Parts: sequence; C-alpha cells; structure tokens
Amino acid sequence: MSTTEADAVEAAIPPEVRTARRWTTAVTSLAAAMMTLDITVVNVALPRIGVDLDASLDSLQWIVNAYTLTFAALLLTAGSVSDRIGRRRIFLAGVALFTLASAVCALAPDAGVLIAARAVQGAGGAMVLGTSLALIAGAFEGAPARSRTTAIGLFTAGGAVSAALGPLVGGSIVEWLSWPFLFAVNVPVGLLILIAAARKVPESVATDAPDRIDYAGAVLAVLALFALNYGLLAGSEKGWSAPDVLTGLVAGAVLAAAFIAVQWRLGSNAMLDLRLFAIPTFSGAVLLSFAARIFSFGLLPFLTLWLGGMLGLSPFRIGLVLLAQSVALVIAAPLSSLLTKVMPVSRVLALGMAVVAVGMFLAVGIGPHDSWTAVLPALLLLGAGAGLTLPHLLALAVGVVPASRAGTASGAANSFFPLGTATGVAAFGVVLNGKVGSAMSAAALDRIGLPPGDSGYLRKLVTAGQFDALAAASPEAVRGQVLDLAHSAYTGALSAIFLIAGIAGLLAAVASLLLVREQDNLDTT
Repeated sequence: MSTTEADAVEAAIPPEVRTARRWTTAVTSLAAAMMTLDITVVNVALPRIGVDLDASLDSLQWIVNAYTLTFAALLLTAGSVSDRIGRRRIFLAGVALFTLASAVCALAPDAGVLIAARAVQGAGGAMVLGTSLALIAGAFEGAPARSRTTAIGLFTAGGAVSAALGPLVGGSIVEWLSWPFLFAVNVPVGLLILIAAARKVPESVATDAPDRIDYAGAVLAVLALFALNYGLLAGSEKGWSAPDVLTGLVAGAVLAAAFIAVQWRLGSNAMLDLRLFAIPTFSGAVLLSFAARIFSFGLLPFLTLWLGGMLGLSPFRIGLVLLAQSVALVIAAPLSSLLTKVMPVSRVLALGMAVVAVGMFLAVGIGPHDSWTAVLPALLLLGAGAGLTLPHLLALAVGVVPASRAGTASGAANSFFPLGTATGVAAFGVVLNGKVGSAMSAAALDRIGLPPGDSGYLRKLVTAGQFDALAAASPEAVRGQVLDLAHSAYTGALSAIFLIAGIAGLLAAVASLLLVREQDNLDTT
C-alpha cells in the first residue's frame, strides 16, 4: 500500500473508530508509564525503607524481586488468556489489582506486608502489559501499519521514558516527601486509567482463537518463568553454587522443556503456538527485546552503584545524570519513524543497535579518577539507540502474527524483557565479581598489610558499591590504599562490562539485518 493509498484509508475511518484508537493508545501508554516507573523508583528508596521498616538486606532485595518474579512469570499467560476471554477484561482486572496493591504498599506496616503487596503489584502489572499491545493491535486492525507502529511507538516511549526517569522521580519523592508516596501516587493514576479504559477503550477478543484455555501450558509457563528468573536474580546476589539458585535454574530448565513439549503437541491449540518462532521477524523482535533490556536495566544497577557508591552522588543527582539517556531517547524516537520511510526497518534496528554499541565502546577504559561525565556520551548514545529501536520491536512482534495471536505475541515479546534484565544483571554480576575478586585477592590485600581473612568481606562491600562502609572497615593506616585498590577494581570491572555490552550490541545489529524481513509483515505500510 502506497503512502497516498494509506492516507485515503485513514481519511475514510469513521470518527468513532478514530476516537477509540486515540483513547486506546493514550490509556495503554499511561498504564505502561505507571507500571514501568514503579519498577525503577523503588531502588532509590530502599535505604529509607530499610530504616523505617527495620528491614534486613534480604528483605530489601525481595521488595524488588517479588515484583519482578510475579511480573515475569505471568506475562505470557496473561497475554495468551486475553486472546480468548477479552483483552480489555484482563487489562482492567490488572489495573485494579495493581492499584489496590499500591495502596497496600503505601500503608505497609512491615517488610513482610510490603513484599506480599509488591508480588501482587507484579501480577497486576503482567496483566496490564501482557494485554496492552494486543489492545492496540485490535483497535488498529485494518489500519495502515504505520498508524499501528506510531501507536505502539508511543506506548513503548511511555515505558522507556518512565524507566529512565525512575531514579530522578524516586529520588525527588524520597528526598522531599517520603517513600510511601512512591506507591500512593499510583492510586489516583490507576483509578483514572480504570475509568478511561472502561468508558473509552473497546473490548478486543480474537474470534478465531482456540476456545479451550491451555491450562497445562499456562501452569508450566508460570512455573518455568518464575524459576528461571529466580535463579538468575538470586544467583547474582547469593552466588551460583547456592542450593536454591541451582534448584531454580535446573527446575526452570526442566519446566521450560516440558512447556515446549506440551506446546508442540497441542500445535495451533497451544497457549504459545511455537510456529510463530518460524517467522524470522518475530524471532528477531523477541531476540532484540531480550538484548535491549541487557543494555538498559541489566547495566543500570552497576552504573548506579558507581554513581552513588563510589562517586557519592545523591539519588536525585543520579537521576539527573541518567536523565541524559531519556532525553536522547525522546529525540531519537521520532527520527526512527522518519528513517523507516527511506530505509527498511531492519536497517533502522541495526543502526540503533550499532549506536548503542558505539556508546558502550566509548565508556571502555573508564578509570578510578573519572567523574560522571565519563559515561555521558555512553548514556546519550544508549538513549539514542533505544529511541531508534524500541518503537519498532513490539510493533514487529504483533505485526507479523495473525490478529488472533496478538495477545500471545505481546506476552511472549514482553516476557523476554525481564528475562533480559535478569540475564544482564547475572552476566555482568559474574564479570564484576570476577574482576573485583582478582584485583582484591587475599594476596593483593596482604601486600598492603591486611590479613587475608578480611578479603572476602571487603570484596563483598566493593561489589555492593558500599565504599563508605569499606572505608570504615579498613584500618586507618592503609585506608587510602584499600580505597584506591577498590576504586581501580570496580572501574576495571565496569570497563569490562561496557566492552561486553558493546560486542553484544554489534551482534544484535547483525541479527537485525539477518532476521527482520519486510516480507514477513502482514501489512508493511
């Protein structure tokens, strides 16, 4: 379809359909922004939450992980079930659940209640984000692809900007109000989304989807994703030899194999039709979604620890530094749509991934005496690369599959986002532990006059970014030497992480060119 023909089709759309599309885009984009913001704002509040609720380090980690695990585990199932019983119905239930859980989080009297409420938040978030793309695809069914891509681009931008603004917003609220307001603010926004969705967003059901829900597949998918994400998250914190980590990874692999076997046997009646992965563009979109999270959320914890722990920036100032990434993303996203008019989307994706790779390579060689400006070019290029790629990834995932599988495609693509985050944190955590362990070995500490038995404890402080605690734990006579060694070890590890991320970015660029094909699109206008 030519641009002129597409404009003619757009002009012939009834006003009520055009209005429904606008409302669907606005409501789902606002929901994506709220859900994604909630993932990132909590991290900066953990120290204050720990003091107010007298929470242990394990409890603080679970305040973050409880959300991530339930969110990741339910995404695929929520998207698939929504194809059968109604996407708006699941979306509304998810928003209601998330809003209620947010109120409980704000009023939580202790860490146990907060962790439980965060788990419920994650379930609600999965129901919302697992159906949002399918709602957009349903609302724009029959429309030119560029209209659907623009809507999905706005949805993606809402989540991406919220992710980048999370530390700044969270730091501001914690610094000038208190941490319960991080959750309380979700209540009026959630109610607004509920009212708007109920009144303005049309229901979307796949009329040709299988009538029977694949309960076995749903249970296996939830358990497999939960186990795999738990193993990856806990492994980066506890070590890969911990019994619960090994159990989670092995159980996740076994459950995933069982899930694949069940889905293969059921064929078109399966919750996840494995034939979708035979479409190269769908596989490419899923793979690049996975890679995109490795570069962003997978890298973010280590960068934040350097900014806050080593450079001593406040949460608000960390947010300001990371704001560079979101500004670049907002600028690059509209440019991405313009570029698709003069080159195939595969080349736009490859360009975006190459830009990310260049940014990562520019940060290689960061040293112990560098300030935050050393990573500014990397943040700008990371944001620009994300702006070029993110608007297209999810649009491709739902655009190359039949309308009856839009929810399944959305859930599958979104499931690889938290998996990418967990994999990035795990892989980069291995690099950090290895580099710090080598640089701060017992022999190295012995050379500056510290007992070998102190090495394990001091290394843990460095990998956790607790440089103030490291200084307090070091004898005054050698404190400067210990800190110099720790700073060199951490920045050396960070440099290695940037190098690995840069290489991965180049590989993702090549994958974009090989997998994403124009002929796979059901409508390429």
